[in-house]
Parts: sequence; C-alpha cells; structure tokens
Amino acid sequence: MEKLVNTIKLMAKSGLFFANCDGQVSIHERDFIHNFLRSILEVGEIDEALKLDVVDTLNHTYTLDEIIRETQKLVEGFNDDERKAILVTMSGFIQKVISSDGRFDPTEHGNYNQWKAALGLQ
Repeated sequence: MEKLVNTIKLMAKSGLFFANCDGQVSIHERDFIHNFLRSILEVGEIDEALKLDVVDTLNHTYTLDEIIRETQKLVEGFNDDERKAILVTMSGFIQKVISSDGRFDPTEHGNYNQWKAALGLQ
C-alpha cells in the first residue's frame, strides 16, 4: 500500500510541477490534476489523513531535480517490468497534463524531455 500511496503522491507532485513550468497552472491543467486525484481517492482504500496529504501536494512548489530524485527513489524497489510500467504511466500522465491547456510550451516540453532522459526513457 505504501508504494501505491508514494506513486500517487509523486504523480500529483509531477503533474503540478510540469503544469507550472510555464509560470502558471492553467485552469485546464489544475482541473486535470484534481480529476486525477479525485478518481484515485474514490477508490476508497486510502484513509482520510492520507487523502489530505495527497491533496496537499497541490499547495507546494517543486523543482525538476526533486521530481527526478523522487521518481528514481520510487522505482528503486520495483523489478524492471514494474519500473517500466510505472515510468510509462507517469510519462503518459505528464504528457496529458502539459497538453491539457491546448498550448505547446517549450519549457514544459524541455523539462519533460530532461525528466525522460534522467530516467532512461529516451
């Protein structure tokens, strides 16, 4: 359960970081992240304190280095197939976040490419 929670929290942090790369989180990006969190929290296996902790990630600012380090740390405990599945899922989530506002922002995409390179996805 702890790995699942850590994965959810990291995806929320990553979504927020990438949405904010262009200096602002658009309403579409914020809605996408909130809908992701809402759908996860509806699963019902996460207690109330943990729900608040996950939602609280939206109240902080993160750096690319933090996101990379936390992602590397998260996938350390998984075998190669699990690691790849998590990274591919996170990558798809990040792509959806940065495209949800309908704009191409070079900073968002540059950071996304750096994230992928640091995690061996290129």
